[in-house]
Parts: sequence; structure tokens; C-alpha cells
Amino acid sequence: MSRALAQLPDARTASTSAISVPSAAWSRSLRQRCGPIRRRRGRVDAAEVDLDSLLPPDIDGDLEGLQEEAGAVFGDDGFVLNFGSVEEELSAIESTAAVIDRSDWGIVRVNGPGAVAALRAIAKSDDAVELTSPGTGFEIELKLDGRFAQIYAQNQGFLVICPPSSTPRLLSELASVPEQSFMELNDKCALLTVVGPKTNDILGPSGLAQVLSDPVGSHCVFGFENRPVIAARTAEYGDGVVGLNLVVDEGVAGQVWATITRAGVTPAGSEASDARLAQ
Repeated sequence: MSRALAQLPDARTASTSAISVPSAAWSRSLRQRCGPIRRRRGRVDAAEVDLDSLLPPDIDGDLEGLQEEAGAVFGDDGFVLNFGSVEEELSAIESTAAVIDRSDWGIVRVNGPGAVAALRAIAKSDDAVELTSPGTGFEIELKLDGRFAQIYAQNQGFLVICPPSSTPRLLSELASVPEQSFMELNDKCALLTVVGPKTNDILGPSGLAQVLSDPVGSHCVFGFENRPVIAARTAEYGDGVVGLNLVVDEGVAGQVWATITRAGVTPAGSEASDARLAQ
């Protein structure tokens, strides 16, 4: 994996700004018209992918197609509910390692001089918003519904990862804050979470797990086939539970997911994830 997953020169200061994103107005109108995020269907041209150092040449297709081949049961929104056994998936989360596609969660970039004020506008407590340097992060409780969002500090802004149910109202709140701009990245990125005590053992050789030795919220930007992958340490599944959030360019999300599962990480769906988060 080391050849294809190369850390970019400015790994701790890079941001998702390199990803082409829609305007904030477009994001708001999409939410108003369509409601919750639903997965788009499509295929990735195998000729554009060179993963000889990572995977057998028979790997092609997009994330959804690869999940379907693995036995995924999909919900009405197009995201995976389970891969046949919620009990086995929950066991992997608790005893080995599982990878969960959480691309229905909001992925929002907040940028500009008013970015800190924007976070304070959505946080239940002003004290929860920390002035941190790029490559670090923290968690806030959202005042709109009491749910929690992950915040990753980047150059001149923040990346916000928030629950699906919170995203529409969060975008509405951000729209009222001056001197900042926000962009919803869900049409360009997938969110894959690897969680479990064996995460570091399995992914350590790849370099993806290097942030697991840093404080919660720490993150780096890697290049995978010249597309950005943000790897961030998360504690969403509980104190002491090893977790890694990967914000992956949609064009290589399937290949990243396949690489992780072939390395020995169990694919899991939202039902096992929600059960673990509820504990």
C-alpha cells in the first residue's frame, strides 16, 4: 500500500479545498429539495485505476458495486444496512476491526475569517470551540439537537463531520453567519470509518493509521491515485476504542474500501454501527 498511499508534502496543513465542490447555495437548495443524502449510482472506469501494487487486477467498479458483491443489504437511501449478520459485524467492531460506510453523514467545509464564529453558532457551548492548528481537531455538541460533530482544523477553516439528521439544520444555521463560506462535500466524498482494537495492527503498514498515536481529532491528508484521502483519529465509538475516519474522494472510494477489506477488516453496515454507538 505504501506506493499508492503516499503522504502529501503538506500532509498536516493540506485541506479538502483541492476537491471540486458545489456552491453553498447549491448545497442548501439540494437539501431543501431532496432531504436526506441518498447515494448516487455510477461506475468507475477501471482503465483510470492502477492498483497493481495493492490489489488483484480484477478489482473494478464503484463503492456500491463492490459492497453489493460482498453481500450488502441496502436501505432505501442506498447505504448499507448490513452484510448478512449484524451480530458478526458488531463482534468485529468490538474484538478485531470493521469498516463502515458512513457517507450519509454530513461532510461540510467551513472557511473564511468567520469560520470560528460559525462553529460557535452551531455548538452548544462556546468553550467547546478550540482554536487549534491545522492537523488537529476536537468534538462539539450541537446546540440544535444535542448530537455530536467531529471538527478537523485546516488552513483558514474547518471540516465538520455530523450525523445525517443534523445536517440540514446545521447548513441552515451556517447560512446566517457572516464572513464565512461553507460547502457540503457529500457529492464528491465518501466517509469510511475503521473501528476496532486491531485497526492499528491491520492498517499500520499502510501509513493510514499513523494518526492513531496522536490525540483525538488529529488528521493527515494522503494521496491515493492523485486523489485526496483524509485520515483522522476519532473517539466516536467510546473512550479507548480505536477509530479512524477516512474522508475519501468518491473516485477512489471503492478501491480504498476494497483494499481495507482485503487486508482483513470486516465490512459492516449502519445497523451494527448504530448499535455500538448507542452503547
